[in-house]
Amino acid sequence: MFDIGFWELLLIAVVALVVVGPERLPKLIRVTGLWIGRANASIRTIRSEISQELRAEELKQALKKPIDDMPDLKEVIPLDSVKTTIKDSNGNQ
Repeated sequence: MFDIGFWELLLIAVVALVVVGPERLPKLIRVTGLWIGRANASIRTIRSEISQELRAEELKQALKKPIDDMPDLKEVIPLDSVKTTIKDSNGNQ
């Protein structure tokens, strides 16, 4: 994500040491670590929710597609031919 190398981290640490001071620097590092961890957890949760929603939408589309693509049964088998077939089968018995 971020392209931060060793020298950049060292420069940030030196600036933080000068600005914050050596007494408060360990607490600042812990708090920063906690915030970064919470941010990563939130991002991970959001990503998983988005992927679940996308999967659910894909499944809905997959289930709906065959219904939309099926031809109407009235067009495939005319009702008149069904009626004559039923009459023929009843009359032959």
